[in-house]
Amino acid sequence: MKCVRMSRTIKTAYFLFFFGLLFDVTAQAYIDPATTAMLTQVIAGIFITLGVMFGVFRRKIVMIFKNISINRTKRKIEKEAKKSKEDTEK
Repeated sequence: MKCVRMSRTIKTAYFLFFFGLLFDVTAQAYIDPATTAMLTQVIAGIFITLGVMFGVFRRKIVMIFKNISINRTKRKIEKEAKKSKEDTEK
């Protein structure tokens, strides 16, 4: 079912793309090469910023889960040590 849905989506996308080409309107515009370079730099900056943000937040989330795991292990070891100490005292 998933393949059929994806195939239908791709067919619809192709249809809409080529249907849009039938009504192509030419624009009388000129984009300066400096403008293109500036837009490229802005887009690259956005992607780099998003990548850094993703990396930082991912690292923080991983550290939170590691700390939870470490604390859980510490409590378990302390509990076992306390239990074994009580057993040896008896």
